[in-house]
Order: sequence, then C-alpha cells, then structure tokens
Amino acid sequence: MASLAKTDDASGRDWVVKGFLDNRSGLSSPSDLPVIGDPLTYKSNQAEVFICALGDPQMKRRYSANLIKQGGTFISLLPEAAIGDRAKISRGCIFERKIGIGTDTFIDEFVTILSMTIIGYGVRIGQFCQIGSFVFIGGNVSIGNDVTIHPHSTIAPGISVGSGAVIGAGSVVLRDVPANTTVFGNPARVVFVRG
Repeated sequence: MASLAKTDDASGRDWVVKGFLDNRSGLSSPSDLPVIGDPLTYKSNQAEVFICALGDPQMKRRYSANLIKQGGTFISLLPEAAIGDRAKISRGCIFERKIGIGTDTFIDEFVTILSMTIIGYGVRIGQFCQIGSFVFIGGNVSIGNDVTIHPHSTIAPGISVGSGAVIGAGSVVLRDVPANTTVFGNPARVVFVRG
C-alpha cells in the first residue's frame, strides 16, 4: 500500500508516507517505513490522512473505527482506474492497478478491489468489501456489506449477494447468495452458512 500511495495521482497530490499502524507483537516493519502505533489507540491529528489497507472486512471495520470516531480523514487510492460516467466511489477505497468500473456504479466506503477486476454498469457494492484480482461482476449486481469475493470469480448480471457472504476463488455465481453464506464452484453452490 505504501508504494501504491507513493504513485497515486488520482488525488492530485504527492503523498509522504509516514508509517504503518499495527498492533501485532513482534512485528517487523513490512518495508523501510516504521510501525508508528496501534490503530486501536492511535491519536490522530488534523494533518494526517489514512489508508485502511487490511483485507479482511471485519478486521478493516474494527481497526478503522478508532480513527473514524476521531474524525480521521481516509483517502481513496485509485491508480489507473477506468471509471465510468456517474460512478460514485466513497472514502477509504483502495483500487490496485487496471480496474474497470462501469457507468452508474456505486461503491460504498472502505472497499478494496485488487488488480485486473471489471465491475459492470449499475453495480452497488456495500461497505468494507474485499474483491480479489481478475474478478468480473456483471451489470446491476447488488453486493451487501462485508463481502469477500476471491480471485477469478464471476458474478452474473442482476445477482444479489448478501452481507457477510464469501465467494470462493474461481466461482461462477448464477444465483443470489444469501447473507453470511459461503459459495464455491462452477456453478457456485453453498458450502457453508454462518449462524
């Protein structure tokens, strides 16, 4: 994420990356940048902006809560994204390179979309979703909050995916997916339901 922030020009600014927030013990810094604090207790100042780079939706929601409560500013990183007319991207989103977003699509807060993914027209994606590389999401798909879509998955046009669902790698989703349900396969079938 640090290298993505350093090369992002979507915001029209050059960013100086200060470091990482992490609370895992014994962690060595993942780059030449230091770990500067715990995201659960870090005190934000007005000059700082944040990127929430976690993949797991529940962890992303948990670790961003302290900074959101303090009024912390989260930016979106959108390098090399092709964004259609009237598409809306909310705060805190991260797009890796070569993402396509269709016309009239709405992407809510803190969504991460990895490289080479195509999102069709009129798609609605809820908060804190994680979408893997090489995913295709057809037109007019509705995706709830906290959904994980693993790489190489395809979601057919008009499908609804409930909050907390997980789409397994390489799955082809041809039917609606209920909330808190994991599907996998071609065609995708239910493999697990969280109670």
